[in-house]
Amino acid sequence: MRMTMRMVLGSPGFTALTEKFTQRSGTARGTDELVQTLNYYLCDVLEEMLIFGGDILKFAGDAVLVLWRTRPQELAKTISLVLQCSQQIQAKYGSRDTHMGQKMRLKIGISAGPMSLLLVGDRRQKYFFICGKVLSEVCEAERLANAGEVILSASSWELCEQHRLRTQHLAGKRAVKVMGMVQMSRSECQETLRKLVQHPVSHGLEKEGAVRPAFFRSPPNVEEVPREYVPETALRKFDDRVPLDLFSELRPVTSLLVQLQVAADMDTEALHTILNNASRMMLEVLHPHQGKINKILLFDKGCMFLCVFGLSGEKLLYESIHALQSAIQIFNSCSALLGEKEAVSVAVTSGTVFCGVIGHPGRHEYTVIGQKVNLAARMMVQYPGLVSCDAVTYAASRLPPYCFKELPAREMKGISCPDTIYQYMGIAKRSMFGMGLAKERSEYVPLLGREKELDLFASCLKAYKDLGRRHILAFEGTMGSGKSHLLTELAYLGQAAGHRVVAMELLEVDMRQSFSALGALTARALDLQECESCRARQRELRTKLRGTIEESSYCLLNDVLLVKAIGRDFGIFVIDNAHFIHPASWSIMSPVLQNVSFFMVTSLAPGYARTESFCKAAAANRTSQKIIYLHLDELKPSAVVQKVCQDLGVVSIPRDLARFLLQRSSGIPYYCEELLRCLRCKDTLLFRTRRRGEKAEDNWESLITAAVETSALAATSSSSAGNDGRVCIVRPDVNLENTVLPTALKGTNPLLGKIFDLPLTQL
Repeated sequence: MRMTMRMVLGSPGFTALTEKFTQRSGTARGTDELVQTLNYYLCDVLEEMLIFGGDILKFAGDAVLVLWRTRPQELAKTISLVLQCSQQIQAKYGSRDTHMGQKMRLKIGISAGPMSLLLVGDRRQKYFFICGKVLSEVCEAERLANAGEVILSASSWELCEQHRLRTQHLAGKRAVKVMGMVQMSRSECQETLRKLVQHPVSHGLEKEGAVRPAFFRSPPNVEEVPREYVPETALRKFDDRVPLDLFSELRPVTSLLVQLQVAADMDTEALHTILNNASRMMLEVLHPHQGKINKILLFDKGCMFLCVFGLSGEKLLYESIHALQSAIQIFNSCSALLGEKEAVSVAVTSGTVFCGVIGHPGRHEYTVIGQKVNLAARMMVQYPGLVSCDAVTYAASRLPPYCFKELPAREMKGISCPDTIYQYMGIAKRSMFGMGLAKERSEYVPLLGREKELDLFASCLKAYKDLGRRHILAFEGTMGSGKSHLLTELAYLGQAAGHRVVAMELLEVDMRQSFSALGALTARALDLQECESCRARQRELRTKLRGTIEESSYCLLNDVLLVKAIGRDFGIFVIDNAHFIHPASWSIMSPVLQNVSFFMVTSLAPGYARTESFCKAAAANRTSQKIIYLHLDELKPSAVVQKVCQDLGVVSIPRDLARFLLQRSSGIPYYCEELLRCLRCKDTLLFRTRRRGEKAEDNWESLITAAVETSALAATSSSSAGNDGRVCIVRPDVNLENTVLPTALKGTNPLLGKIFDLPLTQL
């Protein structure tokens, strides 16, 4: 039988430490500083473990799981070796000050005994972890330890060289606290190290030990990478020969944490079956949503699966909805697998986290770490047996309120002021009557650079008003091109002109529910939002549709509007993301709209305007006399500079910043916003009051003269809003031409890798 040894290190108050870094330096910079501090600390500690023959098996935030492989007859000596390692680590690194004024301290738990290595997953991705009684014992020993202490589990105490140790028994516990020991001689340590069970593959370390091989090249040879055990995001970086020190980045993601409570006495075979089935199911659920299982941990909180949405190269629109839908599917499937819902807990959070390499150069892993991951772990414990989400995920999903239930506030360890936590209930069929609410127009963010589009809308609106002409005006544009902002402005202009406007925004989830988009649109057009019951909707529909369509056609609306049976001027329909309307919906709209006057304004993602799902279906609809398509071009340089001044609340920006943003954003508003966000997170931009008589620096080329004049006028008119003649400058020690800015948008568009990741000199 193989005998093993495990050690867990943890920094007490890690969640509180994370929050302190975040509060002091902001979410992005604070997370980066925390990881750098933690990595420097871990490198020193893990180096000692590797020297003493330990194999770093798992990282879990502030905890590290270490393994020693030994034979039964050498177990007592191995425990002494590990204790000597622990004493040395506590003496050298047991306490370290951070620049935040808070100490990082270690506590160590040790256990010994047989354990099993389990492999789970499918052909695409595999994961490993260990299980056995020794696992629960080492977790308990670590929990019993205070900062600076080393605790031996009961089994370790029984098997160790007790004559070497000075111990203190813990009240009511069989575990003991190690107060001191007679040190092993150098020759004893070397002999014990020599007898540790060697891994069959040469590990390449210049010392003896029982560790797995590690990659020391930067980047390593692609052929050496065990691809099935490495996250896809990291594999892409391996394949691109990215150096390990450039693997890491700060990026906004959505974290999904799943906890499965399994019986403590479950045998290894049954546990392996359950976790293998659960992991395979999760991989199937996550795959279409571009979600990934980052790690699987069998720890003191049960078995935990950390899933991440939005990693580099895997960013999707409406990420929060993808995560929530995955969460409810995983919750239901795992509940059925375990036979009870109380055994499954799922937490979803959204925010900026560190995504990258953590650990020692010889032992590291690609993971995510940050305040939002910590929050998910706390939520999972405090709100068991349900799917919970934080306020950021709730707001970003844009789902109707009755898809959620506000949960009672509970104290969470290390979280000083948690926001409201919600239970996600899932999207029911009745949800269609509350989905797709339009955005409100902001008076403080005027539309820039879209004069051609506004003129086209005005001419179409005049034809609709004067001639009653029915037609569809479709704007096509890439993500971030400002489609939603444009449609919000057009809806406002339509209302200002005295027309009834039915505005709504569709989401990808609408494509997964039969006639969801059509039902929401028709219900809003017929004022059925407040009709809760089927009978009330039927009465209202009979009144509103009398004389519009034949009664024999009412049955076509049964499934659409959730009725059992079932004004001529509908006004202006404004539909954002109309490509999420199912093609069959257009044919069903025909009986309703063929005798009414309407004007429809839509936005489409690239490629949909000419596809059967929109163009042919809409054109075949006899209600559409005319369909006008217009592609949204990138903003002109003058509009980009004007937008930057508007977003920053300044009257002037420097020429190097203008050049940087113009070239990197390609004139796409959202990319420009993301670039500004990243620059501000890195404290690259400084602000000061404009001096009397100072000339705006950005009036440096005729290309953007108009923008400067316009933005200066806008700044003058809005001085009461707080800009007061402020100017923006770039920090003197920053060279924007060589700036690399990781962003949430990487991987969503082939162009973005160039826009965001390469220095300007390479463009």
